[in-house]
Formats: sequence, C-alpha cells, structure tokens
Amino acid sequence: METFCIRVEGHLDKTWSEWLGEMEMTYLPDGSTTLVGSLPDQAALFGLLIKLRDLGVSLLDVKRLNDRSSRTTKI
Repeated sequence: METFCIRVEGHLDKTWSEWLGEMEMTYLPDGSTTLVGSLPDQAALFGLLIKLRDLGVSLLDVKRLNDRSSRTTKI
C-alpha cells in the first residue's frame, strides 16, 4: 500500500469521502481540499483521479507520501 496526498481546488462535500475510497479530507484556508489515504496500487490511484475528474474537480497536486526507494531489501 502506498499513501498519497491529493490536493484539489474547492472544498469537497464530506459525503464524497466514502465514494472516493475513504480518503481523509482536510479543508485548507486557501479554499482547497486535501485527500490523504492509502491505495493498493497505481491503478487505484488512477481510478480515484478519474472519479475526481468526473466530479469536475480541478487537480492541484498529487504526492506519494511514502517512497519505495527509501525501503531497504535484504538479499
């Protein structure tokens, strides 16, 4: 699982949280909303981005909060 932070323009209604995959919503003073949560893979991320597009929401930023490259692997 990867954790992502997605920032969108406007304040989304809290009722969209479940439809958007139980992402935690935070309203920012600049009028934007952040969605933070874990997704199993990039297909799930793209699915979430498509849902936001279908809502007509403007995407401002997408960040992966945990980086796989920082993990160590024993050989």
